Amino acid sequence: MSAPARSAEVTPDFRAGIRLLARLARVAEQACQSTGISLPQYRLLVSISGQPQRASELATRVGVSRPTLTSLVDGLEQGGLLRRAPVPSDRRGIELIPTEAGQLAILRAEEALTQRLLQLFDRDMTRVASDIISELGAALDREGNALRGA
Repeated sequence: MSAPARSAEVTPDFRAGIRLLARLARVAEQACQSTGISLPQYRLLVSISGQPQRASELATRVGVSRPTLTSLVDGLEQGGLLRRAPVPSDRRGIELIPTEAGQLAILRAEEALTQRLLQLFDRDMTRVASDIISELGAALDREGNALRGA
């Protein structure tokens, strides 16, 4: 494993930010759970709402192991939030498709997440947070595209 990049630039405030992200992950988990789905289930539903992906790519994107992914898919399918469909161009391939109830679950979770985060921010913080979120999202998208070779 290589040394952390730019470790000389890591300040106590930056480290506090890392700890804050861990705390925010817990806030996000609680917000999702209040709507009846877990944060990994939310990430899975959002991930399959875009484009078809192989199971290994999907597991990486959702941040779980392949066996855990299978369990998540089974639970969401039993709950009527997604369905499996054959991939026409691949006899063995299965596509995961959110159902209407799954799309509604995404919207409910996003509303709960939004409301919870807005409780933490004042108006000025909301603008700054939006900018930071946008920049981090773009960086994660670039990283994901690079890993996929896109």
